[in-house]
Amino acid sequence: MEKSILGIDVSKKELVVVLLTNNKKKESTFSNDQEGCKQLHKWIQKVETNKVLACAEATGQYSEKVAEYLYSKGYEVSIVNPFCIKSYSNSILARHKNDQVDAFVIAKYAQLHNVPLYKPKDPVIKELQYLYRCLQDLKNMRTQVGNHLESEVPRSVSNTWESVLKEIEERIISIEENIKQIIFESSELLEHYNNLQSIPGISKITAVAILAEVPDVSSFRNARQLAAYAGLTPKHRLSGSSLKGKSRISKIGSGILRKALYFPAVAAKRHNPVIKLFCEKLDEKGKNIMAIICAAMRKLIHIIYGVLKSKKPFDKNLITT
Repeated sequence: MEKSILGIDVSKKELVVVLLTNNKKKESTFSNDQEGCKQLHKWIQKVETNKVLACAEATGQYSEKVAEYLYSKGYEVSIVNPFCIKSYSNSILARHKNDQVDAFVIAKYAQLHNVPLYKPKDPVIKELQYLYRCLQDLKNMRTQVGNHLESEVPRSVSNTWESVLKEIEERIISIEENIKQIIFESSELLEHYNNLQSIPGISKITAVAILAEVPDVSSFRNARQLAAYAGLTPKHRLSGSSLKGKSRISKIGSGILRKALYFPAVAAKRHNPVIKLFCEKLDEKGKNIMAIICAAMRKLIHIIYGVLKSKKPFDKNLITT
């Protein structure tokens, strides 16, 4: 029996879907919540008798919700890097862009490619991710409150901000303890945590970020795919047969992971022997500082992939520049 393909364009509030089967196309829209997922499931059962593969772009928590639900109902599910969908869309010269077109492009991509099948995150990793993101939000709030305290305001107002700051500090300490407990209670997580910190430039909090935000490395065929997931692959601007303009990173991917790697890459540029040499070569070629840092981030995530994949500490002798 031929497999039907369900392309899902995911937004915060809606799921726009296109179902492809026997060269026929069916479309519909559902709310992106539990009730909407239930209605989507009923719609599929009503209009389709074939086995269905559901495919969506990786959009963080918005796509995870529907992916987990459909997986629980026995569907094959794939979550694809947005970079792959965008590249495919460009290759077929899709000129129009709306939610229905996006869902159709996703479905066609899944129909023509051997897409990786989705597997729900381990609940422990999912909790670690939520805790890490909460920790980062609280740290941002701490900075904002600190800025308020630097202003000249009435004592009654500063007392309020000081009270808020104290509460935030307490919550930060509590979450850091929870994160530490999760890692130290898992021998596998602890091994990765220690191995990641063997990479010059990777601190404890960056190791946590990597554990929380990087999916199972077995889902990536190579380090370049992980770099694409983080949005760190180069994006070239082409015109005819010539390269026009500067190359930039794609930024299509996990912004949280990319942000977590920025300052570690700056540190690695100075202290990691592999990345330091790599950056010096780029500097000799006249690359600007931001291009060098972006390249250092990309090199760093390649090293991270190798350490996670091998389950061994960093060894500069095993890496070529």
